[in-house]
Amino acid sequence: MRQNLHNSLLWLTCLALFVVACKKEVDPISLSDDRTIKSFTFESLNPAIVGVVDSVAYTVRATVPAGTNLSQLSPAITLPPNATVSPASGDVRDFSKPVSYTVTSANGTAQTYVVTVTTASSVVNGGALIYLGGEDGNFFAIDAGTGAGKWRVSVGAAIASTAYIAAGMVFMGSSTGNLQAFDPQIGVQRWKFTTGAAILSSPVVSGKNLFFGSEDQNVYALDVLTGTQRWKFGTAGGVTSSPTVVNGTVYVASKDQTLYALDAATGTQRWKTGVGDKITSSPAVANGLVYIGSNDFNLYAFDAAAGGTAKWKFSTGGIVTASPTVTNGLVYIGSNDQTFYALDAASGVLRWKFGTGGAILSSATVANGLVYVGGNDNTIYALDAQSGVLRWKFGTGGAISSSPVVYNGFVYVSGQDTSLYCFNAATGVLRWKSPLGTRIMASPTLATTDLVPVVSGISGGLQ
Repeated sequence: MRQNLHNSLLWLTCLALFVVACKKEVDPISLSDDRTIKSFTFESLNPAIVGVVDSVAYTVRATVPAGTNLSQLSPAITLPPNATVSPASGDVRDFSKPVSYTVTSANGTAQTYVVTVTTASSVVNGGALIYLGGEDGNFFAIDAGTGAGKWRVSVGAAIASTAYIAAGMVFMGSSTGNLQAFDPQIGVQRWKFTTGAAILSSPVVSGKNLFFGSEDQNVYALDVLTGTQRWKFGTAGGVTSSPTVVNGTVYVASKDQTLYALDAATGTQRWKTGVGDKITSSPAVANGLVYIGSNDFNLYAFDAAAGGTAKWKFSTGGIVTASPTVTNGLVYIGSNDQTFYALDAASGVLRWKFGTGGAILSSATVANGLVYVGGNDNTIYALDAQSGVLRWKFGTGGAISSSPVVYNGFVYVSGQDTSLYCFNAATGVLRWKSPLGTRIMASPTLATTDLVPVVSGISGGLQ
């Protein structure tokens, strides 16, 4: 009996040790499903070229210096722990055409990435593309280096929505009520989603979702790759305002005089707050505050964490349809009272103001110490961002209600005189002018050669 008890205890002890050993071997990292490329770098080039990894569209894009031999490149690839990739990191490959890499996770699941490498243009900003739509229903892709047209498609109705680049596609809305996705290189439609009224709101992408508003009074979230509806949220007015997505919250306003904070995953309302008139301005979010203009002549700052409690408001002499831009402790806003304001972002105290000759519908862009904004007096202005002193201005043939884009030393802006302009950002010297044959209400959006978006002043966006 004693021997049987001893054997039983010995067996139980061995079983316990076996279970403990098995638990130690089940390392969560070793069984990870993570099959993403963390970095993709051509370290042999000087300087090293880091590719842009898109783990939504599963692509990698890199632009290498002119003259690089694309057939003899060996990338260094960083992966999750215990994952593998084929072809292997460091293997020499011919990148004169796209190359596929398959990443296998620690638990055996696989994902293929397509890697595209291009050589840089000898023209500054050449190969980068400007996207914008016109009143005649044409949607354009323009070379940012030369002003030459790359492609054009007609969507059948006026375009006031500013385009957005993400997941290897360019997205835009139009007065048809359609939100469309196009191939950014050739303009072929990838998918289309139809709402019940015109789309003036500009789309924005966060993760795998695309967000925008419609004049049918709804805010929509779509699958960015397929255009399938994820959710929609109804308001009591048209949604001209463009969404801003911060930390899983979508901030967007409606003509029902309300600013909404919605859960980005579900569309559930987190809070809402009202103002004194309709809102067509788009929100900017910085340091926990949500800034937005209203047709009641005011710019507001609301506390995002306190359910939209008002922190301060600043009164102008006209309706505020422009969208605020916040940087370096200042918030910049234009008004229909023909004045451009710089306010302390925390308190709303006026720091400086600059008078123009027309209403300001354009949203500002700040870069390299200058703030750029267009006016309905047909002029684009470059002001010192800290003092408001005029650095340069340029008169065009029509009102500028669009917002400027600044990229690599140049500023791009479109006007109602039917042209897209490119200026030296520091001096205001005109580099080129591209006549498009239609009034332009939408702001330009730029995509680098690696399809990284460069957007205009905050008229909605991902922050």
